[in-house]
Formats: sequence, C-alpha cells, structure tokens
Amino acid sequence: MSLRASLLLSLMIAVAGCPKQGTGPDTVDPSEQSARAQAGAEEAAEAREVDPLCAASPSSGPPSDAGLPGLQATRSGTTLSFPETGDDGPLVFGVLGPINEASGRNRIALERYRAFFEAEGVDAVIVTGDAGEVAEGIAQVLGELTRLGRPVFTIIGNRECASVYDEGVRAAQEASPLVVNLNAIREVRFPQATLISIPGHDDPDFITCESGCRFDGTTVDEAIALARNAPSPAVLVAHGPPRGQGSQALDFANTGANVGSEEIRRALDQGGFAFGVFSNIKEAGARATDSTGTTIIPEGQASQALFLNPGPADMTSWSMNDGKPNHGFAAILSIEDGAGTWKLYRGAPLTQEERARARALDAE
Repeated sequence: MSLRASLLLSLMIAVAGCPKQGTGPDTVDPSEQSARAQAGAEEAAEAREVDPLCAASPSSGPPSDAGLPGLQATRSGTTLSFPETGDDGPLVFGVLGPINEASGRNRIALERYRAFFEAEGVDAVIVTGDAGEVAEGIAQVLGELTRLGRPVFTIIGNRECASVYDEGVRAAQEASPLVVNLNAIREVRFPQATLISIPGHDDPDFITCESGCRFDGTTVDEAIALARNAPSPAVLVAHGPPRGQGSQALDFANTGANVGSEEIRRALDQGGFAFGVFSNIKEAGARATDSTGTTIIPEGQASQALFLNPGPADMTSWSMNDGKPNHGFAAILSIEDGAGTWKLYRGAPLTQEERARARALDAE
C-alpha cells in the first residue's frame, strides 16, 4: 500500500469510532477493508486538482541515498529522512522570510544571514517562500545560502509562478544538491522534529502570478495525515500564516485585521503541530507566538508550542507592526526534547561600503 493510502487509512480508522452495537471487529473481512481503503485513496488521488509542481502527493518507495554531500540522508518517495546521529543536542534551523529578488542589497543581507546562521551552528536553513520572481534570481538566492554547507529547504510563496519557481530551484540544485524543494519533498524527518510542508497560498487575492500555486483542502488533509503519523514533533512549513486572534498574531496586517488562512489554522488544529514557520504577512514578523497568536513567546523561552514569523528578509523598506524599521530579518528555531526556542536577527542599515558593493553587484 502506498504511503498516501496508508495515511488515509489511518484517518478513516480514526473517524470511524467504535462499531455499532451487535457488530464486532471480525464481522468485516480485513482484506476487504484494506481494499476499500486503498480504492478510496486512489480515487482521492485521481480527483486531486493541485499541480504536482506546487505540491506533490505524498508517496512512499524504496529508500535510497538522498545525495546530500557530507550528510547521511535517505529519500523514500516524498519523504527525506536523517537518521539518528547519537547527538543529543538541539536541532537548529535558520529561518528566512521573503527575499523577493537577488538585488545587490539583498545579496549583502544574505551574507549577513549566513554569518549569523554559521555562528548559531544551524543544521539547515528554511526559506518560507518568495525567494524571487524570476528563475535566475531564485537560483542566485538559494545558491548564496548553500555556501553554508547545510541543507536549504525551500517552498513556493504567493509571488512566484509555478514553472518559474521550479526552473529556479532546479538550476540551484544543479549547482548544489543541498537545495531541497519542499514542493516535491512533503516531509523531512529528523530525530528531534519532522518538517511538513504546505506550499503556496489558498487565497487567490494573495497570489500575484496567474500560474501561481494555490493549495486546497486536499493538500491540507495530506499535511494533517503526515503530522498525525510523524515520528517526532511536527513543524508546519508554510508561506501564509494561520488565521489568528488580535494584534499580536502572526497574520495581523497593516489594514488592522487578521488575514491568515483558515485552512492553515485547520491544519494546525487537526494535525496537532507543535511548531510552525510562516512569513507572508511581513509587518507581523520578528515574533513568535502560541498557536492562536494571543500570547507572545519571548526569545530564548522554551515552549512546547511555538509558531514563528521571522519577518521580511529583503532590504526593502517596510512598516513593521512594532514600529521599528526593517533592515532585513532572520531567525533561529531550535528544537530539543519536544520544546522549541527562537532567536531574532535584526539587521542594521547598510554601511557606505556595503551600499557601494550592492551597486557593484547590481551592475554585474
């Protein structure tokens, strides 16, 4: 049975409840039950309308070496697994929000983020969408990050066209196999935590490219099933945040309203996600909260439920909800023993020398 079928079977069993009075578990032929479940899963897969370039349908397969240089990792279908290493320390992610383009200013910012991530000893980097709007720029941004020598996990946001994103990521992967496309890899298993992706956005008003990636309830159901079966605490990686409550939430826009996704909210509630990273509402970034967004989690405070918006990574001026200027943000998410902590990098204005270098990079 495929991974998708087994996941759907587990959901069917969960919602079926106890048998009616007068029936027992031996009244239904187990082989018939399994056949019905697989048929239902195959029917659901055939009805799936999401472009595979946007979100691959979860699948299994024989494990093979993932081909990540210097790292032990295996791939089975849409699952990437990192084995037990014997290291009891935390799993440390560097997290970036929208970069949008490979401008000279942003490339200087990426140098800063690399230095911050190196100093924090990250195990991998997560780019939460909007790496760029042209394939060459996406490849440039991801390539800059692979210079860390760590895996770079990336998903599509609300600004990229599906084919352009795919072209840019493939070009980056040709230059470095450390780039991992979370549109194609829906689950990444570490001993300390499991990343699960919902790429794109579900609100067409946020999708700026006609051929952008719009997820639907099927994609969310897949993520819920993966989370329920995850071998370690689940981390949702998505571009748009969940619908929150109030001005502290990760989706509180400069319009004065919570504009997050109800479907992402459903994924968190039904999947039992312990952690999450989201970035689309830039002004609500540079903070972490509980799942509803009503309680701010201070930097360094361990929490068994932590949801992070790192803020915009690009250097374009943006009015943040906290009233402080934006000169580029990055964040650290550390997970150990089922608890998460976070740390913020808040950039400074470019120096005169950096501005000159940025102009030179733009002229290349």
